[in-house]
Amino acid sequence: MDAIFSVWSWIRWIHIVSAIAWIGGQLFILLILLPIMRSVLPRNERILVFAQVGRRYAVVSWVALTLLIVTGFLNGQRRSVAWEHLTDSGYGQILFTKLIFVAVIIVVTLVHALYFGRRITELAERSATIGYDDPKIAAERRRLQIFSGVLSGLNLLLNLIVVLLAAALVA
Repeated sequence: MDAIFSVWSWIRWIHIVSAIAWIGGQLFILLILLPIMRSVLPRNERILVFAQVGRRYAVVSWVALTLLIVTGFLNGQRRSVAWEHLTDSGYGQILFTKLIFVAVIIVVTLVHALYFGRRITELAERSATIGYDDPKIAAERRRLQIFSGVLSGLNLLLNLIVVLLAAALVA
């Protein structure tokens, strides 16, 4: 019973719950929220609502990602990972690969949030301000939405690979 309440059990639990929040949110948005919003809201309104969802999810996701990084490091310390010799063992090679994917995920997430999300929202707000969907604005917004969708899909795929690598670490 003591193992359930050990510090390391709690650290691993926080790591797992953070992964659920991080990837579960992405899956929820992609598989549930986005299809419903597409079917019930006009394009500009949908974009503005989605911007609000994105801002709220950003708080949850960055907290989750921060906790994943901190608890991941602590889990590595617990397993006596020699960070300077990471690629010397099979475990270390898998962990190194996982860390590379995490670094790419952070970059993709930042680009998506700080450029594409903001720019798409700005264009939708501009259309709302002028009262109609200007063809030039609509074309630019659509182009950005395509790139945004590709980045979101790539991000989800990379995250699912990280989960697979995590499963390989404990197998």
